[in-house]
Amino acid sequence: MRTIALVCGMAGVVMFSTAMAYENQPEARPLDLLGYTLLVATALGLVWWRTRPDVALAVCAGSAAGIFGVGYALSLWTVPALIALFSAIAAGRRAAGWAGAAFLVAVPAVPAVLRAEADVTIAVVVWAALVLLVAQPAEVSRARRDHTAEVERRAADAERTREEEALRRAQEERLRVARELHDVTSHTVAVIALHASVAAEAVERAGGPAEAAAALQVIRTSSRQALGEMKAVLGVLRPGPAGSRTPDPAGSGAALDLGAHMRPGPGPVEARGPREPLPGSAELPRLLRTAGLPVTLDVEGERRPLPPAADLTVYRVVQEALTNTMRHANATTATVTLRYERGAVTVRVDDDGDGSRAPRGHGLTGMAERVAAVGGLLTTGDGPAGGFRVTAWLPA
Repeated sequence: MRTIALVCGMAGVVMFSTAMAYENQPEARPLDLLGYTLLVATALGLVWWRTRPDVALAVCAGSAAGIFGVGYALSLWTVPALIALFSAIAAGRRAAGWAGAAFLVAVPAVPAVLRAEADVTIAVVVWAALVLLVAQPAEVSRARRDHTAEVERRAADAERTREEEALRRAQEERLRVARELHDVTSHTVAVIALHASVAAEAVERAGGPAEAAAALQVIRTSSRQALGEMKAVLGVLRPGPAGSRTPDPAGSGAALDLGAHMRPGPGPVEARGPREPLPGSAELPRLLRTAGLPVTLDVEGERRPLPPAADLTVYRVVQEALTNTMRHANATTATVTLRYERGAVTVRVDDDGDGSRAPRGHGLTGMAERVAAVGGLLTTGDGPAGGFRVTAWLPA
């Protein structure tokens, strides 16, 4: 509606002002069919002033040049061309807009130069100043609009970046919680289930009291149920199939574990003193005694203190590997080898179980993420003499 109103209004202004101008310009060419056509064209060009301002400028300026060239009376038929000029530059069509401005000035300037009359030259200068007065605010409007669009774009980018960062941090925290839940609680519950089974069989062979056998059976069943429920929780914390996730960025998991190491309060899930450090390689003998099967520890090289992150990772790799051995491998023995090298440490866990035929879960993925978080490398697969082998090389 605004466009229709503008076109109709400009058509009326152009027609009326031109008709009135003949009272003061009797020497001008009388209006005829061509004149009316050109006057109508100057107004009709504004049909495109919003959608295609460059086209509107071309039609309006061309029609105005025709009116001036033929010699019709001077009046307000230049106004549509000035409106189109402003619209073109403000909309960002700078090349077309300034080309149109130069054209509008050149049309009267060329005959003024040829005639070399002072009054005509002054009129052309005034006209050029008027064209510049229209074009300059259009540039200001365009610059303001571009600035506003740039500010809005940057605000949208910043908001999107904040959302992506929040999602990334949430995913990292989910992975850390899943890793700690799997590495610590799952191992503890698996040991409880295994020893409850052994105790139940011992009570049955010794003909012990039925109450003790029933209690052990409840412990055995509940621990197995807890393992199943924990597996479902891990499936929620770790979306997607096992092994398909991207490891944490280097240092994220380790940094969080070290933060827990420095803060007062209990360690992650384990029954530790309020200020005791997280476990490390020095606690491997205690871990092996609770493994539920005979485990041999071999230490190669000169033992030395390890960085806290690497020391914790050594413990967690052994813990998870032995948990997998107990739960999946049907193994009878295992061997843990800790080799100190120059600038690194390698931990290897071998068992005599089913090897790669054993089912796989989240454990190997958690191990790979933890090892990658400290810049190490994890390899898994069948051992040279059968069974399964887990090897983690860690810079230390």
